Amino acid sequence: MATPDPDPVSPRVTRLARGLKLGANSMLVTLFGDVVAPRPQAVWLGSLIRLAAPFGINDRLVRTATFRLTADDWLAATRIGRRSYYGLSEAGLQRVLHAGKRIYAGDAPEWDGRWTLVLVRGDVRATVRQRLKRELLWEGFGAIAPGVMAHPNADLASLREIIQAARAQEYVAVMEASSLEAFSLRPLQALMHQTFKLGDVADAWQALLRRFSPVAEEAAQLAPADAFFVRTLLVHEYRRVLLRDPNLPEVLLPADWPGRTARGMCSAVYGALLEASEAYLHGVVEVADGALVDAKRALRKRFTHA
Repeated sequence: MATPDPDPVSPRVTRLARGLKLGANSMLVTLFGDVVAPRPQAVWLGSLIRLAAPFGINDRLVRTATFRLTADDWLAATRIGRRSYYGLSEAGLQRVLHAGKRIYAGDAPEWDGRWTLVLVRGDVRATVRQRLKRELLWEGFGAIAPGVMAHPNADLASLREIIQAARAQEYVAVMEASSLEAFSLRPLQALMHQTFKLGDVADAWQALLRRFSPVAEEAAQLAPADAFFVRTLLVHEYRRVLLRDPNLPEVLLPADWPGRTARGMCSAVYGALLEASEAYLHGVVEVADGALVDAKRALRKRFTHA
């Protein structure tokens, strides 16, 4: 049985969130992706309220967000007595696992010069088109022309799942393309800069570094409640920037790309926070069946290639 918070989050640490707009829906997605996905369990609504409180999200907002996320097929609700428990739905788990491959995977693999192109038929229903585009953007694809999206290091298994989940198999063609050595790479680099708005992404990486670098050296010494807060906020903001970053190959990036430094910092800080933040979660989270599963072995594998 979880107990009341033995140590609230310190004001010094909560100041890290100053100036951020932390929505209830997106914060719960972060919590389920980082905390629940490695150990698929249903979490008591009261525990979700407790976890969200330090981020300025009250119980009413948590209740509304869980209702919406359940309606949008992110979460699955279970009722036991008078208590409601929420776990990831099958579709929600698929989404967070897809995102997790990018969030925790580290640097882009060696590039072979080939691109994966997704071509969408013009007569596809608007709802299918919108869902497909949203999921592909989360997967790191960029829209290079109307109905054409591209990725230099696409995960084909994830792409297949996305197309099937959108029920778009009859409306999507997937192709490979590669640059010809006889032509300059400069136009391609400029196209990538425009397509993925790399200037805006670089500014976002710099802002993340400014926010979290001051706490990096002391991360391993933080109290459990503070460690949980910093870990969750770090993943939340890192996810927000990374899902705008296509993780392009080195040859297509500027020499001073700040994403490299940001990834390294996030890897180090996340690892330093893991032990204490997990202790906090085991102390305050109640689940539908038994105790919160120990997932430290799986969690330590995150960012291992960053």
